[in-house]
Amino acid sequence: METILFIGSATSGSSMDAIEAANRLGYRTLLMTNRKTFIYNQNDFPFLNKVIHLNVMDENTIRKQIIESINIEYTLQAIISFIDPYTSLAARLSNEFCNSSISSDALQIIEDKSSTREVLKDHPATCEFEIINGKQLIHSSMKYPFVLKKPVSNGSKDVYLIESEEYFDIAFKKLATQNPVIIEEFVDGDQYVIELLVCKGFPMIAAIIKQEITMEYTFIVTGYEVVIKMDETIYRDLRKSVISILGEIGLDHGACHLEMRHSRKGWKLIEINPRISGGAMNRMIFEAFGINLVQETIKLYLGKEPDLLRIKCQPVYTSFITINSYGILLEIEGEKEAVSSSGVVDIHLRPVIGTMMMPPISMGQRYGYVMAIGDTSVEAKERAELAVRYIKFYVELI
Repeated sequence: METILFIGSATSGSSMDAIEAANRLGYRTLLMTNRKTFIYNQNDFPFLNKVIHLNVMDENTIRKQIIESINIEYTLQAIISFIDPYTSLAARLSNEFCNSSISSDALQIIEDKSSTREVLKDHPATCEFEIINGKQLIHSSMKYPFVLKKPVSNGSKDVYLIESEEYFDIAFKKLATQNPVIIEEFVDGDQYVIELLVCKGFPMIAAIIKQEITMEYTFIVTGYEVVIKMDETIYRDLRKSVISILGEIGLDHGACHLEMRHSRKGWKLIEINPRISGGAMNRMIFEAFGINLVQETIKLYLGKEPDLLRIKCQPVYTSFITINSYGILLEIEGEKEAVSSSGVVDIHLRPVIGTMMMPPISMGQRYGYVMAIGDTSVEAKERAELAVRYIKFYVELI
């Protein structure tokens, strides 16, 4: 049976949606992972045909497993990853073993933020930046506020808003590493996610999503609004910038998403990632436009032409849940009320009783979301935020 191998996955969200989509397309699905939860809870994933558990997930180990076992037992059609840091590795292996044509070199550049900045250093969408040695504390000449980040991170991990020398010293020590660290100009303005596929050199924007961001010491996205209609001039400028960025990087065939801010100086690139956004993104795009983006990404890897034709335009808003205290989760209330709230199409709550809860310092400390639709974007947001208020986490403070 024709088979697709996935390298790494979360237990929910876009990466798991992709495995389900591959199964629905008629392919046998294999997951290579170092997460034992997939072994212990296989009944929770009926669309996953086989789990291959590896203690070490490096290229040599994965390649050996493919050569000595998978490529003998199965008819591999594609090797895909929707998880950092395996996207470029999966693309490279898919090109080698499945005759895919994914731009693996470009994806490898995108995986490293310092490489991305260097490639785009003369591009008008690039903000001011410095790359400094992570071993030695060097005070930057960049004006406050600025952003300090690791070159390889995701979900706002290791990304800090620096407003003073004191903040810089604290954050720098947290990032102390052999790798360099990046200092970037803080760009003011509304921030958007641009989800897209590039098929044989032709970029196709699937969706644009406006982000609502809480900025304290770190950057946490607490709300996502699918943009149904954007000012035509602003959209043309955005599309022109996106196409130019992808051309500079050399992404001719593959998937990615960009995070960009619309500033007084025009569109500025905050970061680019070599995959669809995780979490609720695939479901949001499906609810808004009827497009299953992970399914179309799989088709791209299989050498087929993806279909991003919108079959509807439905305003969608997703509100994420965070807490402001530290403690052990004792009880969750209000889920049934939230589910039955007007316009709600999806709810996901991550923690289980006994989970250690804390205020967010990365996207991983968001404890769930409510997704709602409405006749307008304003109504969708109001419905999502109303439903979120029903959900209460009771914690034993520590």
